[in-house]
Amino acid sequence: MKAIAKIGNLISNKDKMMILRNLSRIMDIRVIDLEVDTGKLIFLYYSPIALEQVKQELWRIGYPIRHFKFLSTLSPNFQGDGSTETAFA
Repeated sequence: MKAIAKIGNLISNKDKMMILRNLSRIMDIRVIDLEVDTGKLIFLYYSPIALEQVKQELWRIGYPIRHFKFLSTLSPNFQGDGSTETAFA
């Protein structure tokens, strides 16, 4: 499934590199994009456990998630971006 998260405390490219490095260790996710200027993280996750791991890891390293937006997908290759739910972290 696809999610967009608003990240707190994201200021520089150094912050971006730290986040990408730490999230790359989580096996069941794939980061699509991380925008420094907006703090928007777009990623794919393959299980609810992986989503929790992302949340916990970002909080642990000092970049808490402010809110999520879950996106539904119409096909297994994640084409189509119909919005289904917004949640606050």
